[in-house]
Amino acid sequence: MTTDPAKPRSPRARRAPPPELDGRMARSRVTRGKIVAALLDLIRAGNLSPTSEDVAQYAKVGHRTVFRHFQDMESLFDEMNTKVGTLVQPLLTQSSWEGPLAQRIDQLVAARAAIFEQITPYFLSGETRLHTSPTLQRARAQFAKQQRRQLLACLPEAGERPDAAAAIDLLTSMEGWLRLRRAQGLSAAQAKQIIVAAMSRLLAS
Repeated sequence: MTTDPAKPRSPRARRAPPPELDGRMARSRVTRGKIVAALLDLIRAGNLSPTSEDVAQYAKVGHRTVFRHFQDMESLFDEMNTKVGTLVQPLLTQSSWEGPLAQRIDQLVAARAAIFEQITPYFLSGETRLHTSPTLQRARAQFAKQQRRQLLACLPEAGERPDAAAAIDLLTSMEGWLRLRRAQGLSAAQAKQIIVAAMSRLLAS
């Protein structure tokens, strides 16, 4: 007489959280999002160094609520930087560059201008914390590396000439863009025109 082999026990079904817990988690996510959105809005409006009180007031939450969701202001700014990063990644990771040299220069400068115009207030806000924030320092270094990789992918001609590549890297940097837009008071169109002309001369010479 044979017996059926013992069937393996099925893993215990995962229980859904109680409705009240699920509701609290959802409200917590909403509140956290409001706090980050408040920081983004304040900086975009010109307050480059918002305090926790500023953020709480704008988000319409209690001051203590900010620090129930974030350990400190540094962690809140880190969350903001992550959000800003999602805005620029599609443009920084663009991999399709087509056409003759002049067309690719135009494409690269247009992509950089689009990025820089979006992130200018957040970049300037970061300048106020850069010397005290190792996290931000690492993020800035990574941003520079991404820009350099994109430059060489778009303009392999520059990779054959290290001096020209270094100059173009500076021309197409956030710092260069701010010098043209803010220090010299040029429009975005004027700044793009100047950068394109300078890059064209560097790669043609």
